[in-house]
Amino acid sequence: QALRGMSKAQVLSCAGPPQQEHADGSRTMLRYYQEAPLLEESMVSSKSSRPTVHHGCWATVVIQHQRVDQVQYRFVPSSVDASNDCEEIFANCPE
Repeated sequence: QALRGMSKAQVLSCAGPPQQEHADGSRTMLRYYQEAPLLEESMVSSKSSRPTVHHGCWATVVIQHQRVDQVQYRFVPSSVDASNDCEEIFANCPE
């Protein structure tokens, strides 16, 4: 929600360059991907560590008429809530 209304230049300055960019008329989509840190993916038990599911997040920023219209998150895999990974992409953006 914090990104709504921002310009493309503002998003690029705080989130950096996207992995993919696609323009279609007055609409531009910026796609970002963030993986969970490897340390987060192993759960430590008393004598050993147990691996958990490797996960990450695709975030798509939809820019319409030069302003952010919406941001969509897709978790990888979809069975894992990777919203923290998504939010990490935009951690340097103003709220």
